[in-house]
This record gives sequence, C-alpha cells and structure tokens, in this order.
Amino acid sequence: MKSSIIDVPRRHDQEDLFGIKVYQDALIRYVKLTDTPITIALQGEWGSGKTSLMNLLKYNLCDVEGASFYPIWINTWQFSLMKTPHQAIMSILEGIINQIGSLHPSENKWDESKKKIGGLFKKMAKVGAKAAVGTIGMEGDLVDEFFEDEGAAQSDISQLKEEITNLINDALEKDSTKQGVTFYIDDLDRIDPPVAVEILELLKNIFDLEKCVFILAIDYDVVIKGLKPKFGELTDQNEREFRSFFDKIIQLPFSMPVASYNVDTFLVDALEKIEFFTKEELADAELAESLSEIARLSVGCNPRSLKRLTNTLSLISIINSSLQNEETATDKKYKVINFALVCMQIAYPYIYNQLTEEPDFKNWNEKVASKLKLRPLSDEERESLDSAEEFDEDWEKVVFRMCQKETYLSNRAFQVSGLLNKIATNIGNEANLGEVVSSVIELSAVTNLKAFDSPKKVTKFNRDTNNYRFNGVEYSKKTLLVRDILRYYFAQNPSATLEMLHGDVCFARNMEPYFMSEEQFNYYETNDPKKISFFTRPSEEDWVKAADCRVAVTSNWPTTIQGKPAAFSKFLDVAKSKLGYKIESC
Repeated sequence: MKSSIIDVPRRHDQEDLFGIKVYQDALIRYVKLTDTPITIALQGEWGSGKTSLMNLLKYNLCDVEGASFYPIWINTWQFSLMKTPHQAIMSILEGIINQIGSLHPSENKWDESKKKIGGLFKKMAKVGAKAAVGTIGMEGDLVDEFFEDEGAAQSDISQLKEEITNLINDALEKDSTKQGVTFYIDDLDRIDPPVAVEILELLKNIFDLEKCVFILAIDYDVVIKGLKPKFGELTDQNEREFRSFFDKIIQLPFSMPVASYNVDTFLVDALEKIEFFTKEELADAELAESLSEIARLSVGCNPRSLKRLTNTLSLISIINSSLQNEETATDKKYKVINFALVCMQIAYPYIYNQLTEEPDFKNWNEKVASKLKLRPLSDEERESLDSAEEFDEDWEKVVFRMCQKETYLSNRAFQVSGLLNKIATNIGNEANLGEVVSSVIELSAVTNLKAFDSPKKVTKFNRDTNNYRFNGVEYSKKTLLVRDILRYYFAQNPSATLEMLHGDVCFARNMEPYFMSEEQFNYYETNDPKKISFFTRPSEEDWVKAADCRVAVTSNWPTTIQGKPAAFSKFLDVAKSKLGYKIESC
C-alpha cells in the first residue's frame, strides 16, 4: 500500500495512465520534420501535465540513442527566485547561453564568445540599475530599454545573435547526427505575468535562430495578465491586440488535451495503490465509470487535482483504520459517497462548507437561502430553471443561487447540481440523506482548506472507537452487536413480529431503513435498489428471524452527527431503557 500519489512530472519510463501517447508521438514527429526557427507553446492550466509532456519530448528528441537534438532546459521559476524582474530576465538569458556554451567543442572559442557576450550583458546590467532606481518606465518597457537607442539595439542584438548562432553551429558540426537544438522553457506560468511576457519577447528577439526549436510550457491566461500593462484590461475591442502578440511569439499553439485524458485508468491505478477500494471492487467497470463521472463533475481531468484527491482519500482511509471503523472503511457505498464528498471539497469548497452546516441538502429551502443572503430569482430565471432537469426542484434552485456567489461556481452550476444528485442517488433513501452525508463528511473535514473570519467550530467526530459488551460477548462491529441484540429480543419474545420490533425499539419516525423484512428487501433489490443502499445481501447467518419473517439489518450505524446522538446511540438508549438490556462500552 502507498499512502500518497506524489505530484511530480511524469518520467519517460512511467506508464501512460492518462493516454496522451498519441499526442506525444505527433509532436515528436512534427518537431523532427519542421522548418526552423519555430516556437511551440504547450498551453494548459496549472497542473495539467505540461512539464510531464515536455519531459517526454526531451527524452525522445534528445536523450534516446541516436537522438537528433541537443537539449537546453530552463526552469524560469527557479531562475527568478529572490530576484528583481530585470535580474530574473538576465539570469534566464545567462542560463540559456551557458547551456549552449556547454555544448561547444572548443573551450578557447567558448571563452572568446563569453567575453563578447559578457560585454553586451554589461550594457544590459546598466539599464537594470536604472530600472532599480525608477529612472525608466514600467517593467513592460525593460526589454525595449536594454539598449540605449534603436540603432545600437539592432547592432547589439545582431552581435549577440551572431555569437549564439556560431556556438550552435559549431556544436552541431561536431556531431553529424544532430539536426538542431530544442529549448524547453518551463514554469513560465509560475512567475509574475509581466516578467513572463518580457521573457517571451526576449526569446523572440534574440533566439529566433535557424536550427532552434523552442517549446514553452505556458498558460494563455498568464500572457493575458502580463499584457495588461501594455494594452489595459482585455475587452472585445482590444482582444485582437492580445492575440496578435501571442501569435507573433508562438507559431504552433498546442492545448493540453485534458478533456481526452483517460481518467478511468488513472483513478483505478491510484485508488488501488492507496487501497481505498479493493482490487476486486475496482474490477467492476460500473464502479470505475461512476467514480470517473464523479471526478469529471468536480475536479475534472487535471492531474494535479486528481493527485490531491487520492492523497486526501488515502489519509481518510488511514484515519478510518486507526479509529477501527471497519464498517465504514470497508463498505463500498460509504466509500463512493466519501469519494464524492472529497471531490466536492476540492472542486467546490463553498458548497462543501454549506454541506457541513446543512447536510440534508434536499431540504435546502428559502430559510437556508436567507441565512446565506442569496439573491432571489427573477420570474424569468425561475421559469428557465423549471425547464432544466438539474434545477427543477426547489432545493436545486437554492444550489443555483449559491453558485451565483462565485464566478467559477456560476460557470459550473450544472456540474454542482449533477454531483449533488449523484450523491443522493448513491445514498438512495432520502430519509437518511442528511444523516449519511453528515456522518461521512465529518472525517473528510480534516482535509478541508478554509479561511475563517470567525472562531472555528470544533468538529465532533461521529466515529465511535469503543467496543461494546452484551451478554458476555465483546463486539467491535456495531452491525454485529445490533443483530445479536435483535436475536436476543426475538428469543425472549418468540411470537414477536417485525412490526412489534419496530414499535418496541422505535427511535425514528420510519424504522424500515434500519430493519427490513426479507420480502421488502427482495422487492427493493429488484425494483428500487436505492432503498437498500446501506444494506448488503445477508448471508444465511446474517438474517435475524422474527415470528413472521426474516429481517435484514442496515450497516449504517453512526453514533453521533455534529455532536448529537444518531441512530446507534438512540438504538442503544431504547434497548437499555425500554427493554432493560445491559450493554456496556469497553
């Protein structure tokens, strides 16, 4: 068993769990056949797998035997740490040129080139000093100000490009198997956006060289933010200016195919490694598809989010095991609901936090909406929502209104509703919905990231670590204890029926979700499986025999919910006070 799935870029020797090989191979072939110079942008949000893909491209283009390219790899974020914008740009430029120099066959010639390049760097350093004391314009002008006038700029850029070109050509001449140099520029989306844009401009101005292929890992949104000092806020009127800048730098944009990632394969592999589900459970294609659907409705296909999801589940599983809560830890239905709630926690923390306060979400109503100060719906909005399956019920309309609190949520309102309905379907019995959500959510709350502007409410876990003693037998599993209490009851009352049991141990308005006749169980199993979501098909030894039927017992026995007595506590109280049974915790 592994306790975590580490969040590091994939190596070339690791399995392709997301199914991106077809894209990887196409890019490799494209680079081998392309004319140069060219710049390729691997576009995608943070954590979408850009660095992993660059690792694979570098290995296949540069590291395999007989590879056609030299590699230059620059992590821009590492070069920019603890540096001013100017220092960061200079550091990155120096890092690229030093790696080019390391390819050079003649140390003397490299030393000679370093002197020429060093002279140009001194000019740049002078401009950087001016920038530091505020004598030149905003950071967006740094590249333009590297040289004192336009004529000198063109001359110095030409000299720098000539030196770099000579270094590259000499390196290629020494090895006839090489056709060029591939530059891998990583983590541009982790540095300050205006600095990222300056780096892009610098690369375009200086490294626009034959036999050079630049592969950048970048998020287009970072470019948008970095261009605001130049063009202002992005609008419909100036969108072309933003796009034109990007197109000037990038000749081939490649969007990470996140929507095509094989989430099923990754999830099954990760969940098996952390042993959240058993190998036999994960062999069930229906379960695997259900988990993938839950993930798509929430965390999506982003590899980083999926790794955080599995790490959270791993910790919850370990805590469950430490608390000796075997029934919850091993019940597949509980685990699916746990999985869905952790997905909710990661993807939609605002909705998750409301669930911790009001777990019976199908009873969300105007009172809840008023408490959260949600804006009312207009008549047009209400009519439109009534026609949508995801929002035709009153509680779903409250969900829609919750989603309007955040831009991200408003764009994902249908997915939020779909995820909540998926949770409700897995729980099945609406009478138990709030109880089940509350009992499951309390454990996942330990991994909830939440900013508190008021004193933090202390979470009271419903996990009962006690064993119980009844008639001289010690029980660690609550379901087994409940069954034996019922067997004792029927032994003491041979003529007692299931209806009499419901009356004698009544602790809820409807007792059927806890004790059900075999006939009713069989009917639901065939016609409405949701009604028995927290029952398992009893073996011959598991049935409890009443005078009129055999009785199935639920496996859902929470002790407390949000600090208040729940089903198990209430049942024990009735058994002790009304039936007079001696049951002790130990």
